[in-house]
This record gives sequence, C-alpha cells and structure tokens, in this order.
Amino acid sequence: MLNRYPIALSTLSLFLVACGSTDPSREYQSALPSEPQITPKTEVQNSATSWTGQATGNFRALLPCDNCEQHVIHLRLNDDQTFQLSDIKRSKQRQRENQVAGTIQAAQDNKQREKQNQHPSQTTIDEWLLHTENVEAYARIQLTTHGLKFNLYKQRNIKNQPKIETQVFLHPVESIKVSNALKHVDIQAEHVQNVEVKELNDPVMAHDYFLAIHNQSNQALQLHANDLILVDQQYQEYTAVVDRQFLEPIPAQQKQWIKVSFHYPTSVQADVIKIK
Repeated sequence: MLNRYPIALSTLSLFLVACGSTDPSREYQSALPSEPQITPKTEVQNSATSWTGQATGNFRALLPCDNCEQHVIHLRLNDDQTFQLSDIKRSKQRQRENQVAGTIQAAQDNKQREKQNQHPSQTTIDEWLLHTENVEAYARIQLTTHGLKFNLYKQRNIKNQPKIETQVFLHPVESIKVSNALKHVDIQAEHVQNVEVKELNDPVMAHDYFLAIHNQSNQALQLHANDLILVDQQYQEYTAVVDRQFLEPIPAQQKQWIKVSFHYPTSVQADVIKIK
C-alpha cells in the first residue's frame, strides 16, 4: 500500500505540467504588434472629388477691357458646394452685370461630359467645374496657393464648335472696415489675401487692396493717393500708393473699382481704411 503514493504523486505531477504548458509559437504571435490598416485606394480617390476642405470665400479680379472701361469678376465659393458669380463690365454710359449661380463639381466626374461638350480641359485633382442651374458648364477653376485660375467659357459659340475659354486669375479677398468722410459716396474695401507681395525693404511689404467706390452725387469725384489712409491696430497710419489709371475722376452716379497699395511690415495688423 505504501508503494502506491509515489506512483500517484508522479502521475499528478505529469498532469499538472501538461496543463500548464503553452505553445511557444502562440506566445510569439501574441507579442507581435498588430499590422496597420491600409486605406483602400477607392477611399483616397474619392476624397479628391469631395469639396469638403477646399477653398471657400470671396475671389475678385480687376481686368482690362477692350470694349469697356473696366471689367470686374467676383466669385463666391460656399461650403455647401454652391457658388455665386458676378461679371461686371462698366462703360462710360452704363454698367452691365451678369449674375450666375450654381453648383461646384469635381472635374474628374465630368470627363465624359467635357468630351461631349468639347470643352478643352486637362482634369486634375485641383480642378472644379462651375455648373449653372441648367447643368451647363459655365467655367472651370483650378485651386492654387495664391488664388484661383478661372477659365470662363464663352456662352455664345458657333454650333458644333468647341467653346473658347478666357483665362484670368482671381485673388482671394477679405473685407476690411472703411471710415468714409465723403458725403454721397459709398466705399467698400477688400484686402487681397495670399498673393505674392512685392518686397521693398524687409520687413516692409506692399499689400494690395480693392476699393469699390460708388459716387452717388451729381458731380464727378476726384480722389488722390493722400486721401486714402490705412490705420493699423496700433494707430499707425500709412499713405496709399495708387497707379495713375485708377485715379481718373469717377462720373456722377457711377461705381468704379480701384486697386491701391499700402506699404507696411508683415507683422502689422491692418484695422481700417480712412477716406479723407
């Protein structure tokens, strides 16, 4: 009877060892870090067709005009993938304004439509089409670091002929306050953003502004460069520099856009433009 205990103990020891053993390969696999998830290519490709996170806001250009006094294009791009465009041509006698609204669509989704409409276009991930409410391609835009390349399709064209594009550059603009001392004159101002500023003496730069001046009086309005003063948040004043072409008298009851520059350091925060 006494000899049975060693046999029983040895059997119990073998059983415990068998239960406590683990597979070394499983231990190694559990210690390995999990592999990173790879984003499918379809998700990356689809992100290029989403307007979310793209450039939004106001863009404007003052353009030369062969058959008019001034040509102004203003484009508003919205977060909800819509746009409003104002195309203004001003002559000495009157002003014509063409207003267009519609939706923004990725150019990649419209390759086939462009071929059918014979629109000359090289589609990239930065290009978008502006479609009017009747789903007609009105213009093509390309996002750049300094603004928009804007390609306007001429709407009047010969049948079965490709539409001709007119390319201009639209600057991003942001409104700035105006303190106007002139009577019967309405003035709105915009600061041109994210453009290649002209270096003068570091750190002083030339910053451009667009001014929309509506002369509501019955007499012509003559402005001079020293009539325009920019005031920063520290109450420092800067005199405007204006090209001669923008200093012509503004006829009575007419609206005109001018471009002015103020020279100040890049660290300065502009606050208001004063009109004497």
